[in-house]
Amino acid sequence: MWDALAPLLGVVLWPVTALFGAVASYDLLVTADLALSAWCAFLLLRRQVRPAAAVVGGAFYGFSPFLLSQAPSHAKVAFAVFPPLLLLLLDRLLVGHDLAPRRAGLLLGLLVAAQLLVFEEGVALGLVAGVVVLGVLAARAGRARAREELPRLLRALGWAVLPVLVVAAVPLGFQLFGANRVPATVPGGSVYVTDVANLVVPTPTQVVAPPAAQQLTERFSGNTVENASYLGVPLLLLAVAVAWRGRRRPLVAVASWCGALIALLSLGPQLHIGGHVSRLPLPWRAFQALPVIGDLLPSRLWVYVDLAVAVLLAVFVEDLLRAAARPLVRWAGAAATALVGVSLLPHAAAASVVEVPPLFDAPLAGVAAGTTVLVAPYSHDGFSVEAMVWQAAAQMSFRMPEGYFVGVGADGRRSDGPPPTTTSTVMSDIAAGGGLASVGVDGGILADLRRWRVGEVLVGPMPHQADMVRLFTRVLAAPPQRTGGVYVWTTPSAVASSSGKVAALGS
Repeated sequence: MWDALAPLLGVVLWPVTALFGAVASYDLLVTADLALSAWCAFLLLRRQVRPAAAVVGGAFYGFSPFLLSQAPSHAKVAFAVFPPLLLLLLDRLLVGHDLAPRRAGLLLGLLVAAQLLVFEEGVALGLVAGVVVLGVLAARAGRARAREELPRLLRALGWAVLPVLVVAAVPLGFQLFGANRVPATVPGGSVYVTDVANLVVPTPTQVVAPPAAQQLTERFSGNTVENASYLGVPLLLLAVAVAWRGRRRPLVAVASWCGALIALLSLGPQLHIGGHVSRLPLPWRAFQALPVIGDLLPSRLWVYVDLAVAVLLAVFVEDLLRAAARPLVRWAGAAATALVGVSLLPHAAAASVVEVPPLFDAPLAGVAAGTTVLVAPYSHDGFSVEAMVWQAAAQMSFRMPEGYFVGVGADGRRSDGPPPTTTSTVMSDIAAGGGLASVGVDGGILADLRRWRVGEVLVGPMPHQADMVRLFTRVLAAPPQRTGGVYVWTTPSAVASSSGKVAALGS
């Protein structure tokens, strides 16, 4: 559940997967992520502002730099309908009083259970953000009003437990107490945090991103996907102006305080400025010792900051729409809004295309279901995914001793993909341009093939393909068969002949 599994989305998209394949489902999900997130933010905002203003705020949230950066690589993280729906329930329960505690609690429980089955970390992120929101609401309401609302909140939370237990008890039990549970913390340290400079320095996701800015973002800790806390100078100034001007308006005050406090938590345990890690301790350090919460990636809290900024942006547009009798104000506001839009303008969504050889267009012919197949290029990290896409295109009809996943090795440390082997090292070196390995590695590769019980070796389109073909022609002591755009060696299940070499069948 921590890794890549999103069973609820898998079930919902099953008809698309069955009819058109996993790639089509993924493309649909990435597109729907942004649109659904924007729509849910609109549902939250339209309770406070007129629809046109809610559309602008919702559009910013759904197509924010954070979600646009996450969507291609982390589709389940970008499925960000939970934050606005969570706050919508809290608003209806504690502010509007138009939702009874039992109904609010049951809806909250279903929402949390659904989030657990999509993006587990999102529940913990929502817990942190929810505590901040409730704290701000309580502080503004005063002690007496907070005491009045507390029973409603507790009753709702009590009802919320029921759906969570019914839906999530079994998967959570398997994850936490099952035989394959993860025994150690996977993410680590002060890495995936918000760099203060990222607020105003654009990343490669934006069109307006000078080379100097991109060079600076390369020094941020984490990676380009997680470094997505960009607001831009125009929007940051606009949000500050709206927050100050409307500081006595409850909606503006709550959004401003919540956004500022959650942004502070997203900075992590130590302050990062332009890639430099200072020794200044920050409030998140107190959260690191907590179970579950301490394992979060603080930078992912930024989705709630974007939601707070969306509120302020919607209020700004609402005020513009009300200034009908003041043309100068409306024109100035429209220009400011346009400037914000230009600064946030993303690159046109460039498709990440992986060509699928015809051999993988259907389950591999002549290969029994579940056969282990070694595929080149070897898939071992987030930048070598061809083999996994081909496996998905073949309807997962074969197994592979490779792939990209985040787990924990036997030593309790983080491990990206399977443990290194002679085969994986040699194949990765060839793909990187290291040239054909010496004969001395052949014995180690044969031992790996025996241990994995490899039934076929496939070499697909890849850099330095000729060297990879020469390697396996030498190791398997036979030339390959060229079929369906792929070089194929078929081996017996025992993978070893009496001479110690691998026998090549059907080649």
